[in-house]
Amino acid sequence: MTTALEAISKDLDWRESEIASMRMLLSSTAISDGQRNGLLRAAWAMLYAHYEGFCKEALTIFFDAISGSGAVCSDLPQPTKLYALAQQLMRLRQMANQNLLPAIMDFSSCHLEALPIFPEVDTKSNLWPNVLIDLLVSADLNPNKVKEHEQKLKTLVGRRNEIAHGKNNFISEVSYYLTFEKVVYDVMYDIALQVDSRLSMPPYSAESRR
Repeated sequence: MTTALEAISKDLDWRESEIASMRMLLSSTAISDGQRNGLLRAAWAMLYAHYEGFCKEALTIFFDAISGSGAVCSDLPQPTKLYALAQQLMRLRQMANQNLLPAIMDFSSCHLEALPIFPEVDTKSNLWPNVLIDLLVSADLNPNKVKEHEQKLKTLVGRRNEIAHGKNNFISEVSYYLTFEKVVYDVMYDIALQVDSRLSMPPYSAESRR
């Protein structure tokens, strides 16, 4: 059976390979300045796509692993518990009074003592740092690495959006682009390591449920 870390590593491998291939093209001496400028715009858009895609995939793998760990909702850390139960809690808030009390009485057996069902990881199609921080907090993971790189991640998302909308947003230097590539790797590796570490601890580890 594939572990969460193996699944995340496999996802990271192909992303690293594609980013590395683009880096090789950018460093080629056989292309003109105009061609390099076009490649830099493409590289920027691709770097963002891998940043968003990896974060979504890694967190999805993490939440799936929690669901398969045997831990029930009441076992989960408070932020993760609230994330898993968000739809059910919203449903309670919208209930008429005559239906609310029976639902509250059944809530523990139907939801708190049941295996968690998590919503799809929603990156809002624009993974701004605040969105990623909220997701990490819900997962009970440390968002400090994202906070450390918050300004560069904002620039990554903002310039990607301008490129995606056909605006004249040029990235003039390969060295400038590479500083953002480093940030993306830093964030992705941090999430991968945190997921692996968190799943080895209670309430998800097999030892904690014996």
